[in-house]
Amino acid sequence: MGVRGIEGNLKLWFPVAIFSLLWLDLCRLLSSQWESREQYAYGWFVPVFAAILLWRRWTDRPVVAPDQEGDSMPRSTASFLLAGVMLLLTLSFLPLRVLYEINLDWPLLSWLYAGIVVAATLYAFFLAGGQTWVKHFAFPVALILVAVVWPYRIEKGLTQGLMRVVANVTVELLGWIDIPALQRGNLIELSTGTLGVDEACSGVRSFQSSLMAALVMGELYRFRFIPRLALVLCGITLGFCFNVVRTLLLSWQANANGLSAVDKWHDPAGMTIAVACFFSLWVLAILIRRWTSEPDSVSRDHSASRLGSVPRRYLLALGLWSLACVGATEAWYRLHASKSDSGPRWSAVLPTNNATFKAIQLPPRSVRLLQNDSGATGSWGEGDGSEWTAFFLRWNATSASSIFRARQHRPDVCLPASGLSLVEDGGLELFKAQQFTLPFHKYTYQSGGTVLYVFFCQWEDGAKRQSGLANTEQGGRIKAAWDGHRVLGQQNLELILTGYHSLAEAAEAVRKRLPALIVTQTSSPSPG
Repeated sequence: MGVRGIEGNLKLWFPVAIFSLLWLDLCRLLSSQWESREQYAYGWFVPVFAAILLWRRWTDRPVVAPDQEGDSMPRSTASFLLAGVMLLLTLSFLPLRVLYEINLDWPLLSWLYAGIVVAATLYAFFLAGGQTWVKHFAFPVALILVAVVWPYRIEKGLTQGLMRVVANVTVELLGWIDIPALQRGNLIELSTGTLGVDEACSGVRSFQSSLMAALVMGELYRFRFIPRLALVLCGITLGFCFNVVRTLLLSWQANANGLSAVDKWHDPAGMTIAVACFFSLWVLAILIRRWTSEPDSVSRDHSASRLGSVPRRYLLALGLWSLACVGATEAWYRLHASKSDSGPRWSAVLPTNNATFKAIQLPPRSVRLLQNDSGATGSWGEGDGSEWTAFFLRWNATSASSIFRARQHRPDVCLPASGLSLVEDGGLELFKAQQFTLPFHKYTYQSGGTVLYVFFCQWEDGAKRQSGLANTEQGGRIKAAWDGHRVLGQQNLELILTGYHSLAEAAEAVRKRLPALIVTQTSSPSPG
């Protein structure tokens, strides 16, 4: 290859390489959820599939007419408006990047940031080949959206609904093979104990991973809309059926060998079912291709790779801007790190000297998901005949990931998945304990004929004003970014009480008992 060839390749691929840093940063941000939440673990495969599909699209890209090339496209009012919109979206990278750095679990922000990256990439294809190229490359570019965390309410509604259906079907099937079982919400009661369907398989996991596989297969074989839709519906159906098979298998193992067998078979069963579902979809896609094979009449450009000067400059500029945004984000949080007010810290000490105290051992899977650094869990009885259960979990200031791990453990997420029904949301109430004012969110839940009163406190080290769960709301998230709080220690205290006649009576009992459960600790400054 001559000097001109090397120079030509450098002009082409150097801007592409710089621009790809924007995508690498997006995948790094999204991967925090892929790593910490099992139902999104399939997200690791999405960038790989997207890259493969994009390359296949590039090798048979449509021929670009001279008037559609980036350097010769007509400058209409619409094109200038589009350029203006893209400029505004590009400028929004900086504030969004600063917000996203510490709000990796905020679905709205994830969708905004990923959507802008997708739009910016499609605009590059528009500059290179016009609307024809945008249509040709749209699917592999937008595939990354499948791996973005769903909005909480949609995900929760889908998950809880599917888990109840799976539990119902599994109980019926267990009856057919003479294994006695009862359904209680999302739980399956067996003779050896109670199995949570969330332990067997989350409904949203099978739904989303099957959806992703069906979309990839449809693009791989370039199906038209109707065959793709049919493949997606088949994928969702297969995902549900395999999910029932997995739950049935784990229930059978739990009944035969005890609940401890669930931890042994949980991951192997999940991997086997996922692979079986994927290959079943692949076989189905091959069959659909044979039934709907159509000749490809689109003219393809198999000439040497080329990009006009305008797309190259755009890719280079946007790639450098993304690097500047990452650097500015890092500088912002490092600048505020020294200003973090660590302040005093508290810890919970459970009454182990109480004769009725029993330590609670969290299941290995729960420990693996929570990844807390320390904590204390246990239950005991009080002199008034009530029963208390406490969960104190601590996440040290190690990384931004510790923040959203703490946010994931909350009653309105965990308790419904355990089969409990919300009766009343009592709102926020402040409780004094030692020198601290602790914000507890109050709930009333019901399980069978038992009423549970739940008090949940979420605490951030160094925060001047502790607002409890309000930290997870939009205003609290934006304020944390404005204050430059990237890495903060987090801790949760959850108290579950039974034996009281009302939420107000339970709250009064907590007010009296709480000071004995709280001790003051001295903490070192948190890194930014």
